[in-house]
Amino acid sequence: MMSSYFVVIHKDEDSSFGAYFPDLPGCFAAGETQDQALDNARISLRLYIEDLIEDGKPIPAPGSLQAMSEDAAVKADLSDGHGFLLAVPLLYADKKRRVNVTLEPSLIAAVDEAARIAGTNRSDYLATAARHEIEKTTGAVFIDAPPPRRKVA
Repeated sequence: MMSSYFVVIHKDEDSSFGAYFPDLPGCFAAGETQDQALDNARISLRLYIEDLIEDGKPIPAPGSLQAMSEDAAVKADLSDGHGFLLAVPLLYADKKRRVNVTLEPSLIAAVDEAARIAGTNRSDYLATAARHEIEKTTGAVFIDAPPPRRKVA
């Protein structure tokens, strides 16, 4: 299951970059650079969602781009030209499902050896490698829990 939460990255004069998720009250971060603020926001998102799951609380549904464009606080932070809005994909661990993957025999052998050294199996090793690459490529945040029940908007 995948959804995306919007994060606002904003910089006021004489301050660090701040980041907050309009749909997740109290989920915020900061950084000296835009990239650092975004990286910290991803960490904050992960911790925020994990805390809600651990406490058995519902996860607020992510808002739409239209909802963000109509939000007064978001509009204010974006209107001065010192802020921007990004979608951060959020993926939950879910029930595993068998898939077929075609790889070169030498790559399969290398994966199997790396999995053995890591103390895991081929499937888990490939899943971990895929998660790392997806995080790096898309900026997604992975939650090691099944998809939670959603708070009705």
